[in-house]
Amino acid sequence: MINKALLLILFLTTFKVTASELIDSTQKSGLSNAKIVKFFTGDKYLIAPFTFYMPETSWVLGVGVKRFANFGGQGDTLTRVSNMAIFAQYSINKQFILENNYQIFTNKEKYLIFGAWGFNRFPILFYGVGKEAKLENEEGINFDLIRFENLTLRKIRPNTFAGLGYRYWNTYNVTAGEKGTLLKSKGLGTNGSVISGINAAILFDSRDNVLTPTKGTYLQLEYSIHNSFIGSTHDFDRYVVDFRKYYRPFRNRKDVFAAQFYSYITEGDVPFTELGLLGGDMIMRGYYQGSFRDKYFLAGQGEYRLNVAPRWGFTGFLGVGSVSNSLKDFSETKLLPSYGGGLRFKINRKENVNVRIDYGFGNGQQNLYFFIAEAF
Repeated sequence: MINKALLLILFLTTFKVTASELIDSTQKSGLSNAKIVKFFTGDKYLIAPFTFYMPETSWVLGVGVKRFANFGGQGDTLTRVSNMAIFAQYSINKQFILENNYQIFTNKEKYLIFGAWGFNRFPILFYGVGKEAKLENEEGINFDLIRFENLTLRKIRPNTFAGLGYRYWNTYNVTAGEKGTLLKSKGLGTNGSVISGINAAILFDSRDNVLTPTKGTYLQLEYSIHNSFIGSTHDFDRYVVDFRKYYRPFRNRKDVFAAQFYSYITEGDVPFTELGLLGGDMIMRGYYQGSFRDKYFLAGQGEYRLNVAPRWGFTGFLGVGSVSNSLKDFSETKLLPSYGGGLRFKINRKENVNVRIDYGFGNGQQNLYFFIAEAF
């Protein structure tokens, strides 16, 4: 992960230097340095090419595009900006990811539509399930994944939405060591799985900006049922609670304090791909995503976003979390710490979108992340 972020930064920095050096020659052809930069950081979209190296993938090349749109009518100041992102990456070992995610507010926010679809053929690291997970158990697992998720919510009162959706995860071609951690853990789904489920959700969202919030509240309650009668190979229920709060602690400053509580709970015949995953770029950033996984995952985090210049800022974050096989076992489960800091650069001033670089620490782990938009 460290190599991934550093090489990405180096790649983008090299591009900016090259663009500056081309100003003389491009002006002759009707182009300008400003137009070149705007092509990659326009008001309506961002384009970010990247490259990185990891031992399990070798060299990877990719590109990501984030598109912004406002579907409000003329004179409508209430409809928030919608965003859609698509990225693709390919390694020299023929590993591939294509993913699209979107969050769309229709005119006057009558409907909120969000979800994702994609295809993955990319390795993950597996350490075990629950209390059996240990860093020394690390095992590389390969599988193909076709994924589709969508929620369509209708506004039922100001800032409040409710609706239904559908989830489909088809995991196949799973390969792991015959005497490896996955098979020893007797995890479900080792021969693949088809997850087909119906979602029901209620959402309260008063954030002023969905990508870089400075004030407001976000609360999502989601329930999913997966059953053989709707095409699932595993019968289980899934519950998600995601609560976030944003404050401006000082009137004369643009600093923001953000807090989040997140719970992911599954009950039933749950494959290893559907267990709660601790770690990643969003929450518990000090850990590789999936370092710890189990049926119950609970975590909380706080982050202070310090504004130091019109386009620059720093952050510090602290979180705790853990996984368990049941809620009652949490009293015996050790909470894991996660902490770190980061750098922010406002790459798109009109839509108030930041590029973030975060360095997180956990128990025996540390990770560096480079992403567009805040972690939460």
